[in-house]
Amino acid sequence: MSFPPFSGARPRVPVAEVRVEEIGVNPLDRRRVDVAVDLTPCQEPVTVEMVIVGPQDDELCSAVVVESKEWMLDKVLHLRQDAEPGEYTLHVGVFAHGELVTHAARTFSFLRDSGQPE
Repeated sequence: MSFPPFSGARPRVPVAEVRVEEIGVNPLDRRRVDVAVDLTPCQEPVTVEMVIVGPQDDELCSAVVVESKEWMLDKVLHLRQDAEPGEYTLHVGVFAHGELVTHAARTFSFLRDSGQPE
C-alpha cells in the first residue's frame, strides 16, 4: 500500500529506521499533561504508545495512536488521579507489525505546592 508523502522535504525512512527524535512534556494542571512526540518520517504507518509512570512506578495514564501516518503527534493525556509532587516519566514506544521498533523516555516533575510543573 502506498501513502501520500508527508508535508515537508524530509525523506521517509523504512520502518526499522524510525526513531523518537524529540519529546516535549508540559503539565497543564495536576490531571492533564500536554505531550508532543516527533518521529522520524516513515514509509508506512506505525503505532505509538505513550505511558506516564508516577514516582511510585505506577502507571497513571496511557494512550495508543494506532497506525499513525503522522510523525508529529501532539496529545493531551489525562491522569487517573491528581499528580503528587515528584518525578514522573513519559515512556514512548513505537511499534510496527506488532513489534517494538524504538523506545524513548522523558522525565518531568510537578512542584510541591502549586501543582504547576517545575
